[in-house]
Order: sequence, then structure tokens, then C-alpha cells
Amino acid sequence: MRAALFLLLATACQQSPNSDAPSAGLAHATVASAAPSVAAPAAPAAATAWFVGAWQGAFQAELFRVEVPVGGVKEWKADNGKQASGEGKLSLQAAADGSVIGTASGALGELVVVGQVDGDRATLTLASAQPNGFHGVVLAAESAEGMAGTLRASTGDSLQVRQAKVTLARAGK
Repeated sequence: MRAALFLLLATACQQSPNSDAPSAGLAHATVASAAPSVAAPAAPAAATAWFVGAWQGAFQAELFRVEVPVGGVKEWKADNGKQASGEGKLSLQAAADGSVIGTASGALGELVVVGQVDGDRATLTLASAQPNGFHGVVLAAESAEGMAGTLRASTGDSLQVRQAKVTLARAGK
């Protein structure tokens, strides 16, 4: 290594027309660039947000009675809550930027879930591929068990309205 450095220095000095200060500066620059660089210490890794990763949860959809004064939608009163009520499951993936994607299945049908976590709160949108399938929202917050909140959904024509309590925990727990 010293021999290569010496050869590099000697070559740089020989190529210079005179050995005044400018060539000495060139030789110094050449030596400096040939010296091994010292890497700066790596910055400590940023802490992972509490919500990042896979989540799974469950809900029990039930009738959400919409009370309206006289003249309201008669189908709301006729809905006995038996259809589209029952168990459902959620499977989500939250990214470091707070974005959430996933699926829901069960009593409300097959749904696509997209949303955002901001601070200790999650806002999720549920959408069905079926024209008159259920669409809705889940509003949840960080809890001791993971996340907990409420689901509200209705059919595309809004004639069936359902609600549920939602609990989410880290997948695999």
C-alpha cells in the first residue's frame, strides 16, 4: 500500500511542469483522495410506530335502528335486523406512513378496507365490490389490547344499517 501511495505521489510530481506550491497542492490532494475514508457513524434507527404491522380483529354486526319522525323511510322500520347481522373478521396491514389496507368478511359481505392511522386513532373505510353491498367506516383508537372502536355500515341504498364494536390485535397473538 505504501509503495502504491509513493508511486502515485512520484507520478503526480513528475507530471507537474515545476515543483512549486501548486503541484505540491496537487500531490496533497492526490494523497488525500487516496487515503481511506472514515465512514460517519450511522444514525440510530428511528423507532417503529406502535401501529406498524399486521392486525386482525372481529366484530358482531347488529341492527342500527334509525329513528326518524313521521314521513321517514318506511324500510328502516321494516328492517328486523336478521339479514346481514352476525360475525365478521378484519385483517389489516399498517405501514410506517400510517396508511392501512386490508379486508373484512362475514355478515356484511366481502369488503376492502383502506384507511389511515394518525397519532393514536385509526380511520378506516369499508367498501364492497357489490353494487348494493355494505359500505361504512371504522373509527378506532389505541387500547391496552391493541385497537378498539366502532363500525357503522349501510347498504348502497341505505335501507339496511348495521353497527358493531370492533377489537383489533396484532396478528398472530
